[in-house]
Amino acid sequence: MKEIIAMHGWAGNSHQWTNWERIFTSCDWEWQTSERGYKDISPHTPKWNHNTNQVELKRVAICHSLGSHLIDKEVLDSATHVVLLNSFSRFIPTSKENRPIKLALNRMMNAINTPNEADMLRKFHIKAYKPNHISVQPSESNLLHISDSGRLRLKNDLKLLMNSNSLPNGINNSAKVLIVNSEQDYILANETKEKLAEDLINHLDAVPKIINLQDEGHSITKIKNIKKVKHWLEFDHAKNMV
Repeated sequence: MKEIIAMHGWAGNSHQWTNWERIFTSCDWEWQTSERGYKDISPHTPKWNHNTNQVELKRVAICHSLGSHLIDKEVLDSATHVVLLNSFSRFIPTSKENRPIKLALNRMMNAINTPNEADMLRKFHIKAYKPNHISVQPSESNLLHISDSGRLRLKNDLKLLMNSNSLPNGINNSAKVLIVNSEQDYILANETKEKLAEDLINHLDAVPKIINLQDEGHSITKIKNIKKVKHWLEFDHAKNMV
C-alpha cells in the first residue's frame, strides 16, 4: 500500500496540490490533503488509512514550507517517508541576513486585518511563485476570501514561522527524508536551507537525500519536478519490495 498526506504552507490551501494528486493517484497512490482553513475552506486533518507495519507499506508526508510545522504530529511520527519542499527548521537565519527578513515578516504581520492585507498577500504569492508566473490582479480586495477564524490562524501561523528554531516536532528518526530545494527560491535564505539539512543529518538514522531544482521558486509547480519526487518515492518503494 502507498499513501500520501500533503500539507500546504503559510497562506496556502489544499487546492495547490491538484497536479500532485493527479500524478500520484494515476499510479495507485492514495492521496489526502490537510487544510488549515485560511480561506472559505473548512480545516481538515486527515489520518493514515493504513497503520500496519508491513514492509511494503509506505506512508509519505509531503510538506511545503511551514507545512512541516503545521502537519499533524501523529501523522508525521508515523510517516515512513517525509518529503520537505522548500522547508525549514529555523526560518530566520542567525547571520546578518536576518535583519531584512525580520523587517519583512513584521510588515506582513502588521498588514493582517488591515486594508493592506490583500496587497500583502498578493505580493507574497507573486514572490513565492517567482520566477514562474501567477495571475493575480492587484485590484482584488478579497484575494483569499479569508474568514475571521482563518485570519486568526494566518496570524498565529506567521508567529510560528517567525519563532521556529528547530526541526518540526514529530519527524521519526527512522523515516527516510527527501529535501527538495529550489535554487530560485525568493522566500528562503540559503543559510536556512543549510540549517535544515544539518539538523536532519544529526536527527535521522539515514542521511537525507537532497534534490536541487534550477527552474523553480518557493512554490513548486512544474510537472517534471513533481515527477522527480514521485520517481524517488517509487524507486524506494520498489527497492523495499525486493
